[in-house]
Amino acid sequence: MLLNRGLSVTSFPNLHLKNVDHVPAVKEVGGKVDLIVTVSGDGTILRMLRTLDNTIPCLCVNVGGRGILAEIKPDQARIAFDKILKGDMMLERRSRITSKVKETTLPPALNEVHLVRQTVAHTPTFTIDFDSGAVFSQRMDGILITTPTGSTGHSYSYGAPFLEGSLDVFMITPEGSINRFPTVVKGSDSSVRILGTFALDLVIDGQDVFSVEGDTFVTFKKHERDAVFVRFDSAGAFRQLKNLGFK
Repeated sequence: MLLNRGLSVTSFPNLHLKNVDHVPAVKEVGGKVDLIVTVSGDGTILRMLRTLDNTIPCLCVNVGGRGILAEIKPDQARIAFDKILKGDMMLERRSRITSKVKETTLPPALNEVHLVRQTVAHTPTFTIDFDSGAVFSQRMDGILITTPTGSTGHSYSYGAPFLEGSLDVFMITPEGSINRFPTVVKGSDSSVRILGTFALDLVIDGQDVFSVEGDTFVTFKKHERDAVFVRFDSAGAFRQLKNLGFK
């Protein structure tokens, strides 16, 4: 379909199709294309965005489950590409979070970063430094640092609010806090530092896991590059609620 429209196509994995180029790894796609098309579920979209880490627009075709991040289904692809070639589309930017442990910067998260205790035998005391002279300490199982895009994910299951997707904020959601520390929504113009008194796992978008030593600050800030999605309708930031089944 794409070749018939006069477009050049680079694939991963190798589709073994005539006149279709391919790359051996996703990370090598970035410099070759003007549009990324994922035919996948949400998990593949999240991995792809971390691997490429650029602002190339993405059209996400859902062949997974709920497809919260996706824009179209396979039977809508022909109409979608006709619209793209006519410029009849919108580009939606979504902010991401960067985590830094000591001098190591970790891959960006589109949904959330989860700091959680490694052992059930000890409940850490977490110290949250909001970088404005406001420092709080609470014993709890873990903390979620969430983008507006991720507000319909893990933090949502803890009763945290839905955030309109274009907001330039973080949401900090406590997990099993002793004194029911509140969910905090703050602007992403400044960083947040969090420390746990015991060893923690740092989980990015529910997929990549890194170990953090006890009494080590992790710094979170807005990532310098947004994720960019191709959109066709005007549902905007509330698309996620629609894809969750709310009517």
